[in-house]
Amino acid sequence: MNEASSKFVDLIATEKLIDEKLSRVHHAPEDKYDQAFFNFSDFSNLPVPAHQVIETPSDHGIEITFPSFIQSKYKENNLVRGQCYCADDPTGDLIFLHGLYEDNLEIYAYFISLLNKQGLNVHLLKLPYHYDRRPAESLFSGEYFWSANVGRSALAYKQAVYDTYQLYRYVQSKSGKPVCIVGFSMGGGIGLTLASIAPLDGLFAINPVCNISKLTWNSALFSSIREDLEAHEIGLSELKASFQWYEPLAVQSIETDSERVAVARSLYDQINDPENYDLLVSRWHITKDLSYKAGHLNILRVPRLAGDVVKFAAGEPVT
Repeated sequence: MNEASSKFVDLIATEKLIDEKLSRVHHAPEDKYDQAFFNFSDFSNLPVPAHQVIETPSDHGIEITFPSFIQSKYKENNLVRGQCYCADDPTGDLIFLHGLYEDNLEIYAYFISLLNKQGLNVHLLKLPYHYDRRPAESLFSGEYFWSANVGRSALAYKQAVYDTYQLYRYVQSKSGKPVCIVGFSMGGGIGLTLASIAPLDGLFAINPVCNISKLTWNSALFSSIREDLEAHEIGLSELKASFQWYEPLAVQSIETDSERVAVARSLYDQINDPENYDLLVSRWHITKDLSYKAGHLNILRVPRLAGDVVKFAAGEPVT
């Protein structure tokens, strides 16, 4: 797609998400927020769930389930769910983290098929409160992941980081080879947060959310959430304080080698602020800063993207 078409796709998708989902719900900061609990001080106690993982054959490959280390008050959300899209003759493995509020995995079918054809098993992790981790009382996939209920959102983000690392360690233990994490949009932000607290084999972040609080406050996409926050006298400064442990642009240290982190950005992105990408590349000293002529969403349809992921996962030069 050209620039105009790419921007139009992002605009239509944003309007649809607001009209059909976000504008229909309202949340209050009901869940208690305990700063001591929401940091990563317990990360060293995180187990590799090898004995708890259940693998079940499915139409698309193998379904993976195991109990989450972080337990919420919703039983549907407390079981981590993933899907392995298996290559016919695999040479490696990667973990894939999807975007926020998504309810249709078909949008990744083309991208995943290209990765499979080039020899990579793709282990897709379903984020908390999404897909079949969605509680029965929520209106749509991901509603409880990100809302004005700051305490629940903070716990969900932490849960996503921990779930990802548990799956990553499990796949590592099975393959015996380096495992790359690939995250799209919110999934990219989660990958960055994990990369800041754990030394990863590799992270390929596609249009990652770099500054969650600022995006929530300034983006038209989250206007209804901002209204809910303001209605309960929560401003941007309070939101930043609540998410101080999670913001990729605010981390104090980075455990993953910067050479093993790549950022893939869309030149026509209408969701994220490109200035945040620039800040991320600068503060994290990232040398693999890749650009694609696409919008936020249709970058997944760019054939070069999958090829770059394969090269990066194999440790080959990517430019």
